[in-house]
Amino acid sequence: MKRYRVRTAAQSALIGDQQRTPIDAVELFGRRAPLRLEIGFGHGEFLSQMAAVHPDEDFIGVEHNDLRVTKTAHKSLKLDAHNVRLFNDEAHRFVRFRIAAQSLARCYILFPDPWPKPTHRRRRLMSRAFLHDLSRAMAPGGLLVFASDTHNYVFQVLSNLTTLPGLWTNRYQPAGYRFDIPTRFPTLFERYKKSEGCSIGYVLLERTANIPTEQLPWREPQRIIEDRS
Repeated sequence: MKRYRVRTAAQSALIGDQQRTPIDAVELFGRRAPLRLEIGFGHGEFLSQMAAVHPDEDFIGVEHNDLRVTKTAHKSLKLDAHNVRLFNDEAHRFVRFRIAAQSLARCYILFPDPWPKPTHRRRRLMSRAFLHDLSRAMAPGGLLVFASDTHNYVFQVLSNLTTLPGLWTNRYQPAGYRFDIPTRFPTLFERYKKSEGCSIGYVLLERTANIPTEQLPWREPQRIIEDRS
């Protein structure tokens, strides 16, 4: 990762600021197009490839690891995917303060830190408070894709969604989830876990047209990082 400590001008052009002001996607990309978000894009395989095959849509990625931000900018440029903008930030803070209401057509949250110990599960990203803020950011009909090799995390997501009635429709009925479905652009972590024989759980949710209640009080997330490289 040492090669990504210094950014080129072309890489920097794909990397956004670290302010708290809402992002104007039309200004950011210079056009009006469907907007997709990947939270925690890791080494950038999925995000860069998705952007490359969907040039008529715009892609935003947020990742807490600054070197991975540069690495993903490099991969995007190699694929000629200039419809990508990358941000180094904490995921919940980014969704809360930077994503405009009803602006996202799709959101991908693929293999977030599982915090497997019961005493650490409060640190998981997919809390009720986060899902409430994400509900505000998603446009009606927008899709949320979640994947994890930690099965109780999948069930926790579904449980937390029951506290937000009327905001989401589960597309994986009747069970509400699926295991080991084919994926178009698997992440590095997904390939690694599948090579170990692990089973992967997936959730697919569609945002309804119902309006969320007022935003919950903001609590600054802890800056705790677990590297799953």
